[in-house]
Amino acid sequence: MAFLYTEVPFMAKHIDFNFWAKVPNWLLAHRVAVSVLTFVSPLIVSSISNQTLAQTPNSERVDQLIQGLSNEDLLEQLNIVTALGNVNDREFSSETLDKLKLALVNPDWRVRSGAALVLSQKGGLLVKDALPTLVKTLQDPNWFVRSSAARAIGNIVAEDTGDSNGANTVIEAAKFSSYLVDALQDSDFSVRFSAATSLVKLNTKSAFIVSRLISNLSNTNDPQTRLVTAENLNNISTEVTPILPNLGRALKHGEPSVRALALETIGSISTDTSATLPYLIQGLQDPDWTVRSKAARAVVRIVTNLQEKSRANFFTASDLNAIDELQTIQQILQNPQNHFYNNEKAGVSLAINALQAASRNR
Repeated sequence: MAFLYTEVPFMAKHIDFNFWAKVPNWLLAHRVAVSVLTFVSPLIVSSISNQTLAQTPNSERVDQLIQGLSNEDLLEQLNIVTALGNVNDREFSSETLDKLKLALVNPDWRVRSGAALVLSQKGGLLVKDALPTLVKTLQDPNWFVRSSAARAIGNIVAEDTGDSNGANTVIEAAKFSSYLVDALQDSDFSVRFSAATSLVKLNTKSAFIVSRLISNLSNTNDPQTRLVTAENLNNISTEVTPILPNLGRALKHGEPSVRALALETIGSISTDTSATLPYLIQGLQDPDWTVRSKAARAVVRIVTNLQEKSRANFFTASDLNAIDELQTIQQILQNPQNHFYNNEKAGVSLAINALQAASRNR
């Protein structure tokens, strides 16, 4: 009996941020300068922090550093962030994480942003428990705090290596991608930039994990391996599909780059073919060519994987139920006024034929 599993389209790598063109040059330069500082903070190490606090017990050192986040000097604040981020994993206790979570709700915006930057620098499973607080911080009244929180969410989820098979990581990426897509509509462009950067990181991680699972399923003859992999993919589909409508709301955003990124996000996390295609159909009919192009790239990935599954005799009910959507996509692609490429058209036809043959043989 053939195993059935679900599919995921792979996201395109290039994203256009057209909204930057609308930002005054002087404001853009200021915000980019601040954003750059958040990137280079790990390279700036305060000699005062290192020398004065090196012999201080860890608990006291953390307390002093967190208090120092209220420093009005931005460079010194980043030095303190770096010192906190450099606390080795063995000493970075749950108590330290609790103190940083409290710092995220400190009345001083500098302390809140500093705590978010520390969590961003640590990343991964070690600080995963801070994610719910960081999500709330996306609503902070200060733009720099919101931007730091968006960056931290991306780093923590993308660098989480605690899941050996990757299924839970994809589910987490889907969950937090939803919040980051909402942050793309923030009134401040630097917050949108941080959210977009994190989304790209999460999408790349999700696409890699799902493609690895599919590859494992298609290239092994071991029944147990196939079963485990199929179960992992099914688990991803079950948990991720209910999140899609929340992401789909971004397809109504007035900025084309947001709609394009939403499509890529949906494509990179969804393993349910029939649930994903309606959003891609919407994207293929978008008035902006760049958005339509993103949707078309995702379609190509889907149909390519469907053909691979056909050769391996691995189809899901979701795949077979997607024939109607694929036929709709075929009509859209074949309309000469839409100017889609021949490879995009041909792949859909082959996938439809494979699915129809599989349906007849069930």
